[in-house]
Amino acid sequence: MNNKNRLHFIKTTLIGGAIFLLPVAVLMFVLGEAVDVMLLIAEPMVEFFPVDSIGGIALANLLALAGVIFFCFVAGLLARRAFADTFISALESKILVKIPGYVLIKGLAGGIHPDVASNMKPVLLTLGRTQRIGLEVEALSDRRSVVYLPAPPTVLSGITLIALSEDIQYL
Repeated sequence: MNNKNRLHFIKTTLIGGAIFLLPVAVLMFVLGEAVDVMLLIAEPMVEFFPVDSIGGIALANLLALAGVIFFCFVAGLLARRAFADTFISALESKILVKIPGYVLIKGLAGGIHPDVASNMKPVLLTLGRTQRIGLEVEALSDRRSVVYLPAPPTVLSGITLIALSEDIQYL
């Protein structure tokens, strides 16, 4: 292996490792913050429970954990509301897009809106003498369709084209 190949191998391995470890690091950070919140909740309970025994400490921790889980549930309910969608959209467009890597991570996490993704249909598109697998994004009124053809290395990259309906076979 020559030096150029070694350097390329080292560089791609480092980048791949960083991309692999990024979700793990985010999960560890979130869990650490949840433990901190749990400890903040458990601290005032010292007055109500005898924490000089193992059972009292365990009970205080279980109640604090139940409080964190309840808070997460309530936050999940709020996230389902329409006003949460507008707040998150405003937050993304004004603040989060300025954070380096946020757009990339959001795209990797599935940036296609669920309503759009549910309407997409898998198709086999004939292009001359070749065929490509793609997704019909929208059927137009003039017997044409908008088709997305994914390309390597990920399905997030590809091309979009307009094709005649006779060139499309639904899978």
